[in-house]
Amino acid sequence: MRSVFVDPDWHRRGVGRLLMAKLERVALEIDIGLLIVPSSLTAQEFYKALGFRLVREHQEGEERTLIMERQLRT
Repeated sequence: MRSVFVDPDWHRRGVGRLLMAKLERVALEIDIGLLIVPSSLTAQEFYKALGFRLVREHQEGEERTLIMERQLRT
């Protein structure tokens, strides 16, 4: 995954969870067992709540990105 964004007017309404659930279903249908997403500090708790874990941090200039992943299959 590259990025998932929800318009701020729609935050805290379940839209992000619905999008992520659909992405997970599609990933499993096409036999992808691992989701990796670059996250901002702001979105980190959202991804953690969905079962993602922090695997590393990436710094490019002033921008700090958290690389998070979620195993779909064992």
